[in-house]
Amino acid sequence: MKTKTRNYATAGLLASIAIFVSGCSEKPAQPEQFDFAIADSTINQNLPSGSAMVVNDDDDIIVSGDDSPWLFNVTPDFTIDDTTLIDTFPVNKDNRIDHKIKPDFEAMTLLNYNNQPYYFVVGSGSKKELRENAYLIPANGGGNIKLSLSNFYADLHKAAGFTDNEKINIEGIANSADETYIFNRGNEGKNAVFMMKTSDMLNYLQGKATTIPSLHVVRAQLPSINGVQACFSGADFWQDGNSLIYTASVEGNNQSSVNDGAIQGSFVGVLPIDALNNQANIDLTQYSQLMQSGGQPLITKAESIAVDQQNADQVSGYVVSDNDNGTSQFFTFTIDQPAAK
Repeated sequence: MKTKTRNYATAGLLASIAIFVSGCSEKPAQPEQFDFAIADSTINQNLPSGSAMVVNDDDDIIVSGDDSPWLFNVTPDFTIDDTTLIDTFPVNKDNRIDHKIKPDFEAMTLLNYNNQPYYFVVGSGSKKELRENAYLIPANGGGNIKLSLSNFYADLHKAAGFTDNEKINIEGIANSADETYIFNRGNEGKNAVFMMKTSDMLNYLQGKATTIPSLHVVRAQLPSINGVQACFSGADFWQDGNSLIYTASVEGNNQSSVNDGAIQGSFVGVLPIDALNNQANIDLTQYSQLMQSGGQPLITKAESIAVDQQNADQVSGYVVSDNDNGTSQFFTFTIDQPAAK
């Protein structure tokens, strides 16, 4: 396995966890079975609500929590090495932002902005204004840039054809060299993948454009647990597999973006980018696999995935779960394509 594959032509983000992959440009690609192994469960008591994660070029694991004002630099044994302030938010005695005012940082990617790497930390949008902000945080140090996503999310809402009662709830972002894919959690709307050129997105967010001409939406069907359909919870890009990697979880009846229910389990999957071509809807049931350990379902809410090493046949890295108790649970994973053994 080669150690790294990084692509910052327009935006860089490396991938995570895989089980199915294939390619076809004219119709949905057919899934191919992968072997998935997950291990090294570690709970970090001092990192609350791990919700988004990337691995940078220095092999640092960078994690955001949905109710924390910091980015956490985490070592491979899942201890905190350093922190970076995202913005000044009031915190309680547990160093968490109270639920009613939390910015809900649920997605993160690594972008090339003005020829420099930035962590793009994104609010979910599940509450108007409060959760409709993003931050560009320079990976090499410097001042943070705050961006309002209110108009952006309104445009995504309209493009998806959501009703007034349905919400945007962004949980994952993945980037290829020049495309951005944004994953909406369908607990008060619909599971959907928003596709656009990264340059179009950045021009829009910087006020250089008023539209996103390349925007396209694909609605997704995901598998269920106990009759409750899973909802997207994280995403990443497996460059060598030319695929989008996603996590999806089930909690309660998955009908609220504010009040969590009991965690029922999580899925992982790989969506070949070619499978999205010319599609308005896609059934991801066959591209998804229930997360298990020792043959038993893992009762965990996988929130994000990040690759450390990859090639076309194998990928390994990290998974983080937010189990709704103020801690974060980390795992390592390896995916092997059986034919490569």
